[in-house]
Amino acid sequence: MTDNVLQTLQQLVQDVIAPDVRELKVRVGSLEKEMDVRFTALQRDMDARFSSLEQKMDLQFRTVLSAIAESRAQAELTNVKLLASLSERVAVLEVKSR
Repeated sequence: MTDNVLQTLQQLVQDVIAPDVRELKVRVGSLEKEMDVRFTALQRDMDARFSSLEQKMDLQFRTVLSAIAESRAQAELTNVKLLASLSERVAVLEVKSR
């Protein structure tokens, strides 16, 4: 009798539970593939966005550096003009003092 019960249970597992387990494995595999596709698409989208942001930041950084360089050039030009003016005054004073 015990053997009969065990065989019945084994048959029940094979007939009822095993197909459900196989179906669940197939569903899980399908979900994993779908998630991989979605994550890959999300990663591509994020990479594209970060790349675009990086390009914008590079452009802004170059613009700031250019503005700083121009500001320095303007300050240098102002100093040269001021020194030239002062040099002329000193030269005039030296001539007068002789």
